[in-house]
Amino acid sequence: MKEKRQRAILDIIANHMIETQEQLLARLNENGFDVTQATISRDIKELRLYKRVDRTGKTRYAVSGAADEGAMQPAVAATAPSGPAI
Repeated sequence: MKEKRQRAILDIIANHMIETQEQLLARLNENGFDVTQATISRDIKELRLYKRVDRTGKTRYAVSGAADEGAMQPAVAATAPSGPAI
């Protein structure tokens, strides 16, 4: 069931603009998956999904490492602390 649900999540992310976990939950429910927000949160972490900013300035879930034509930049950028390397 988990693999099937996670495949469905990847398909939904690829074919729809999903900005929130609530939107993803609704799409999964429409596809016959009865899941909780906590389950979706775990799936997002396991699938290494993240949010990107698209050309319209909206954030959407994306698959790590996947090419996304509508994406311009990560919504959250990691930075290294300044100072000398140890």
